[in-house]
Amino acid sequence: MSEVVGGLLIAIDGIDGAGKTTQCNLLEDWLKNEGFSVIVVKEPSKDGKYAKEICRRSKIRVFNHKKTPEYELMLFVEDRKENVQKRIAPNLEKNKIVIMDRYYFSTIAYQSALGLDADYIKKQNEDFAPIPDITLIIDVSPNVGIERINGRGDSCNSFEKHEYLETVREKFLQMEVFPNIHFVDGDSQRNANQVFQSIKKLVEPLLKKKLDSKRELFVCQ
Repeated sequence: MSEVVGGLLIAIDGIDGAGKTTQCNLLEDWLKNEGFSVIVVKEPSKDGKYAKEICRRSKIRVFNHKKTPEYELMLFVEDRKENVQKRIAPNLEKNKIVIMDRYYFSTIAYQSALGLDADYIKKQNEDFAPIPDITLIIDVSPNVGIERINGRGDSCNSFEKHEYLETVREKFLQMEVFPNIHFVDGDSQRNANQVFQSIKKLVEPLLKKKLDSKRELFVCQ
């Protein structure tokens, strides 16, 4: 089993229907076949205290004097803190590759689309959440995303309205100035394997660099 000293954190993000989960699974399979220990962590979490409220809000999203955009941001931040403590940090400490199926970039995009300050959200998350070694944002139009959601038999939830997703996509595109960010074309004309090949080309050099660092460390010792 190949180890990556200090672990490796890869985030795959984008609007709903971009194909994040499919690409996380393809990346996981490839890395495991290459001999790496890999775990995929999905956000929001499935069983967390705050994730349950996030799930309820995805069905009926109402803002009032108590349940404000700031309240919704708090839910995502607190759920992420649980994820960092229980899943992300422990697996990185075990030198595993952790693939995030969504990460705090979604929180920045979706919550800043509601009018909250993107820089504030970024700082609030990076105060406790590890910064990924690489972030892959799959870029698709809202039309493509919604078509895929409907195509898999799901109905769009309160986070997946067209006009809102258009603003969210713009917020993602503004992240081009962030470190370690790469945009991957996930357009409907490209199949899942073609998108994955683009992702693989971006991840391979990072893996090589990490493994070369491990060899240098071994020689120095």
